[in-house]
Amino acid sequence: MRAIVFALFLPLLWACESNPTEGISLSGLQEPVEIIRDPWGVNHIYAKNQHDLFFAQGYAAARDRLFQFEIWRREATGTVAEILGPAELQRDIGTRLFRFRGDMQEEMNHYHPEGAAIITAYTEGVNAFIEEVRSRPEELPLPFRMLGILPEKWTPEVVISRHQGLLGNIEEELDLGRAVARLGEAQVKDLKWFHPKDPDIALDPQIEPEGLFPDILALYKAYRKPLSFRPADILPEYRDPEMGSAEETAGLAEEAPFSLGSNNWVVDGSRTASGHPYMANDPHRTIAVPSLRYMVHLNAPGWDVIGGGEPEIPGIFIGHNGYGAWGLTVFRTD
Repeated sequence: MRAIVFALFLPLLWACESNPTEGISLSGLQEPVEIIRDPWGVNHIYAKNQHDLFFAQGYAAARDRLFQFEIWRREATGTVAEILGPAELQRDIGTRLFRFRGDMQEEMNHYHPEGAAIITAYTEGVNAFIEEVRSRPEELPLPFRMLGILPEKWTPEVVISRHQGLLGNIEEELDLGRAVARLGEAQVKDLKWFHPKDPDIALDPQIEPEGLFPDILALYKAYRKPLSFRPADILPEYRDPEMGSAEETAGLAEEAPFSLGSNNWVVDGSRTASGHPYMANDPHRTIAVPSLRYMVHLNAPGWDVIGGGEPEIPGIFIGHNGYGAWGLTVFRTD
């Protein structure tokens, strides 16, 4: 099996079969970094410090999934209508309504004790690739040319945007808030069963109760709606005349009924041929192109982990290190 090496000097070093040792000089790195892309397309990133590890992860992921990154950024910042017109205006209004308005440093550090440093380094790496490719627009992936746009820079806020959060129960939360505003906490607790036990359902003092009653649910649904493109969205020279009108193709992006599912299980080593335990995890995510998952191996002092996450977020969601494996799934408790 051959792999690809890619050396980031302040520098990044990248390796692949087509270019066995490609040296890239990048400002922003503190020490040399090596990236080896294996035959399955997984990047193995070897850095000498944490900052460079996540800088390189951001750079490599943006290089692999640039258009996916730009769409995520636009969904996160409420700027989809800039490229797709009035049909996406409700989405953008919803995004701006629901965005996080608290202390961003504190919020980032909820994810990891050094979350702000990790997310900032990752964003710097993403922007390093965006800056590089904007200087050579002829090398942009085809979707950018089809839409006539350029990728724009990221901020740490984009990484932890709520637009891809696990928000499946938000309609229930909104109904609950409306009920508390109308009836009070005690009566709602008397009428509704809660798990677990006795939650605090008082409205945040910053919420104006009358603000819960306009139809913000429509904005929420627009904000969470999967994004799809129509023939009319792309420049005429890239359209396929056989695709038909926007109305005729409107249903093509609808989710297949069996494309979404979840399971998680562990098999004891006594039941496997290798003698090692196995863990499988499939956490309620749609099968899509491009994939919502992104595999990577991260190695630096204090870090040695491999697995899957989402390309626009640093670290690993589901994977293993030298000591154990972990996964995640949705479970209805609050």
